[in-house]
Amino acid sequence: MQQVSIIVAKDQVPGLLAYAGSMNLFHLIEVEDNKIPEGAKRYEALELLARSSTIKNRVTGITAVIKHLPESGLENMDAPVNNLDALSKFLDEETGKLEHSVRELEEAEGKLQTTKEQLSELSRFITGLENVGVSLEALAGRGFLTSLIGEASLETIPALERELHQITNGDLIFAITNTSEKTQTFLAIFPTTFQDRARQMTTALGTKLSPSLTGLPSDPAKAKEAIELQLSTLESEEKHLEQRRARISEESGPRVGALARLSEILEARTKALTGSSATEATVLLQAWIPKTQAAKIAEEVSKANGGLANVFFEENKNQTSHMAEESTQDSDSAPPTLVKAPSWTSPLQSVINNFGVPAYSETNPLLFMIFTFPVMYGLMFGDFGEGPLILLLGLFLWRTKRKGASLGDFFQPFVNGAELIVMLGIGTTVFGLIFGDFFGFESSMVFGFKPIFSPTEGEVSVGTVTVPRYMVFTLAFGVFHLLSGMAIGAYNLIRRAELKEAFFGPICTAWFYAAGVFVIAQIALSGFKFSIALQNPLYLPLVFVPLVLSAWKEGGMHAMELFIQSISNTFSYLRIWALNLADFYVKFAIFLALGGPAITPLSLVGAALGNLLVMILEGLIVFVQDLRLHWVEWFGKFYEGTGFPFSPYHEPTVRTVSLNG
Repeated sequence: MQQVSIIVAKDQVPGLLAYAGSMNLFHLIEVEDNKIPEGAKRYEALELLARSSTIKNRVTGITAVIKHLPESGLENMDAPVNNLDALSKFLDEETGKLEHSVRELEEAEGKLQTTKEQLSELSRFITGLENVGVSLEALAGRGFLTSLIGEASLETIPALERELHQITNGDLIFAITNTSEKTQTFLAIFPTTFQDRARQMTTALGTKLSPSLTGLPSDPAKAKEAIELQLSTLESEEKHLEQRRARISEESGPRVGALARLSEILEARTKALTGSSATEATVLLQAWIPKTQAAKIAEEVSKANGGLANVFFEENKNQTSHMAEESTQDSDSAPPTLVKAPSWTSPLQSVINNFGVPAYSETNPLLFMIFTFPVMYGLMFGDFGEGPLILLLGLFLWRTKRKGASLGDFFQPFVNGAELIVMLGIGTTVFGLIFGDFFGFESSMVFGFKPIFSPTEGEVSVGTVTVPRYMVFTLAFGVFHLLSGMAIGAYNLIRRAELKEAFFGPICTAWFYAAGVFVIAQIALSGFKFSIALQNPLYLPLVFVPLVLSAWKEGGMHAMELFIQSISNTFSYLRIWALNLADFYVKFAIFLALGGPAITPLSLVGAALGNLLVMILEGLIVFVQDLRLHWVEWFGKFYEGTGFPFSPYHEPTVRTVSLNG
């Protein structure tokens, strides 16, 4: 990456940012205090930021009413996009006009909904009177028919209900008829005797009272009919408001869409300027750009702004290289990481980034994990019946992703990770063929061919002890995987010319670990005769010399931690063996429970249920364990993820909006 400073004439800033937004190659950074030129000061963007935030909130509110903005066919507006102050004033005026009509619609809908709730509550009350044969006239004659309808803040409602209970001595029906973000409307029915005191109290609490419901027939049945008639009228009004909303959406949708896009441009450009400095005539911006395109970008910036913008290359120190891209690193400010990798690896790169973004001083593990991640998954979950199903699911999700379709919020993460699911499906299928596992049945039973390697068969004799062959294989796989991590760690330090740290760190660790594994293997093969370690004078020095060197350099506690960690990390790989066995025996157990090993309709149902359960639950468990072996055991040997992502400046396209102004 190359750090650059861009000096541009103030009136050319929008054009420069428009170019930067279209290229997606400028990672803007804040100008450091010691790099602000004499006579310049921080760009004063607070007022513009506040106005931009207000406009964005207003557009969001309008969009919520419009609901569906058009993706294309936006209104061509003569907007002053080349002047930020003028653009903010333009957007403020235009969105203000739309907000007024939208608020009128929302207020009308709110009042209608409140009235409907009040009438519904009153209808339920009258139904109760009808059930016990009491007329409204009888209640009124005894002074029991007074209602209060009003609106109060959310904080006031509990106190209001409590006070009404005290005033009416509990002779109260109190119901919430509608709730908004800040207020609630209520309906209170109580004896007429308490009407004056109740009104005084509600007014004192700041309640906004509405006219009471009056003029209803005394017969509850007829009163209900009158209320139903009013509700029917309200439904007609509601349909009218829906038509009005649809008309506003149709007429104003293209305009709102254009204003929304312009507000995004205003917000992006305003935020870009907050980290800049300015004089009366110029603005200074700083950014990281790809080094390989630096000269071309500098030339294009000057041309795009009529020669009124110049790019200056900052001096870079401590040059390093990186597998993602050849770059340089400033000793004072590290560059953002721009990872260049095929698009089909992006889900796997996201897995790495969730641990930490690779810095230019360390190796990105992506190249290795393209192989090891699906391999480990297949070692734990190999099945050439389930594998093709996972592969087909991945291909379906990949096709959905390419079409830009959505399967809902719950399934969207799976759509985003479609390529990774395809890789896992391939790993599961390949190792399923090697293991001869087809939906929990042995391949020899179904297809007549024997597995190349069965994880449930075969033993290795270690002296007088026999251990499963696949368990030994997983331990050996873990040893080589950990050693590869240590080798990458040594490479990272050597590449940074930190030779002493490389020797006393990962090289000594790998030396101790490899020697320790070798000596332990010799002891095990001899039948656990520990004396064999003393018979060869090289064995103990091979193990303890690197440990002593590490303790001398890093301290005794570090050496002890290295010893314990080597053992625990190695045995962590036994989860590959354990989960492979669990995968086979869970499917087989459900098959046996429902009539197996005989092939019957019921036993086949059991086999199907067992496979479905394993694919859903154990498939996720295996993914988590695969992730753990990489993040905890392997990454711990070489990867820190201390970088931060390359986030290029971006703003929406303005091709649908006139640039005059």
